[in-house]
Amino acid sequence: MTAPPPESLARALPQEGKVVLCTRRHPDPDGLGALVGMQFLLSQRFNLDSDLVLEGRIRRAENVAMRRLLDIQSLPKGGVDPAEYAGVILVDSQPGFSHTRPPGALPVIAVVDHHDGPKEGGEEIAENAFVWVDSDFGATSTMVWSLLRALEVVPDARTAAALFCGIRYDTQDLAREATEQDEEAFFELQKLADRGLLARIDRPSLPREYFAQMADAIEACRVHGPVLLTLMGEVTSPESVAEVADWFVRLEGQQWSLAGGACDGRYQVSLRTDLPGADAYPALRFILGEEGSCGGHGPMAGGQISLAELQLEEVQTLIRSRALELFGVVDLEGEPLPERPDPIPS
Repeated sequence: MTAPPPESLARALPQEGKVVLCTRRHPDPDGLGALVGMQFLLSQRFNLDSDLVLEGRIRRAENVAMRRLLDIQSLPKGGVDPAEYAGVILVDSQPGFSHTRPPGALPVIAVVDHHDGPKEGGEEIAENAFVWVDSDFGATSTMVWSLLRALEVVPDARTAAALFCGIRYDTQDLAREATEQDEEAFFELQKLADRGLLARIDRPSLPREYFAQMADAIEACRVHGPVLLTLMGEVTSPESVAEVADWFVRLEGQQWSLAGGACDGRYQVSLRTDLPGADAYPALRFILGEEGSCGGHGPMAGGQISLAELQLEEVQTLIRSRALELFGVVDLEGEPLPERPDPIPS
């Protein structure tokens, strides 16, 4: 999708008052970075105040460190009084995603996202809204940086660090689905950000539950030829599912890594691939079927199935059977990861 002219953003914004900035539930660094960047743009270019709304828990260590070290303040979703705001701006997500529920009674006046998304949900978007959805970008933070540059706003050190982290983690340091725009933004923002702060975000301390979760993932993982299925039970957070999928796609010789885990009444699912040219979004769309919803781009996709009407075991069976069918490995018995070798005698 061709980028709308920056002036159309000005036309979509209110002349006065405040707006709400939000992203999907359990935001990742790209969502957090895009929020901080958009808030800075609204303040510096349009003299418009805004409040961030973060829904869901943030548990992944890098994300927690990013929010704490960059002092990203937010309101709970229930803390938004519609009478105090003129509209909602949604970044790194879109209306219609099941993991995204903007505060009610407010029009969506802008959407900036790099995911392929649902066709439904457009009824929530205002008629003159600024809508920029483009899966050719590796990160929504790059798109926000492009808006800043087009409107001649130079990000300060905090905003640069937030946007840099968004690009860094969504593109795995430009190694995954990065475009020329992502690369340019990455290096320009790196110059403006505090390098020491970035290092502290990238290598945070890890709680014991992190290692326990990874141990559970290793136990649950099954290898079906070129496919890894890691269908866990209860997990500490939806972010841990994405982290497991990212982790196992690095296993030598594998092409697809699908991980799942139950959290907050939903079975969260992440799909990753290292197969050149493969698209994870339609694959996960098939696997989740009508029972679930998802979004994604290139080698990564994420989604969920509600556990309100289905039991955990039913959902796991459904996902496993569809995944094996899709990837043509129905006849391959799932094998556990190789056992650790016997210790060498001392």
